[in-house]
Amino acid sequence: MFLSNGKGSCRKVLPGEPVATAEEYLAGFGTYEHDGIIYASAIGVLDLDNKNKVARLKFDNPPMAVAVGDRVFCEITEVRPAMVGCEIIAIEGSSRGVTGETEATIHVSRISNRYVEDASREYRITDIVRGEVVQARPSIQLTTASAHYGVVFARCRTCREPLERQQGNKLYCPKCDRTEYRKVADDYREVKF
Repeated sequence: MFLSNGKGSCRKVLPGEPVATAEEYLAGFGTYEHDGIIYASAIGVLDLDNKNKVARLKFDNPPMAVAVGDRVFCEITEVRPAMVGCEIIAIEGSSRGVTGETEATIHVSRISNRYVEDASREYRITDIVRGEVVQARPSIQLTTASAHYGVVFARCRTCREPLERQQGNKLYCPKCDRTEYRKVADDYREVKF
């Protein structure tokens, strides 16, 4: 029923196609198990790993899921004293969109190398932030502690005009003549994403 060449199958499979039995293999990347049968979840090349007994798919153009160590750009969607929530919009250095889970959090202890009492003093809703993925599963968690991480683009809370960096973490709105503070990345407003 299922083809194997000893090192694993090398045939192309389609979504929903049965590829192995759960008695012989575990469902790996790109596969799922239902009623004792392992099925392909996407178009790919089947890899039946006989050593580890895992059925998985290999892709010519794999989906861009975030992984630990990735630098990502995200938009702040929620701010609380102990954490901020954000939506990942891009992986730095990639022109492809992000697939899979894109909601992430930044705990107050991972915002900066200095002590931060309240996350809402460092980030605001709609800020665009660069962070590093420190955990990808079961939930995505980011850090912005280094100088290269933090806000790369922010708007004035009053008029929504882009803020200009003055000095350190001080941002200025020329239209409202207002000053705001953020945990700012070292290349604020120089980033193209």
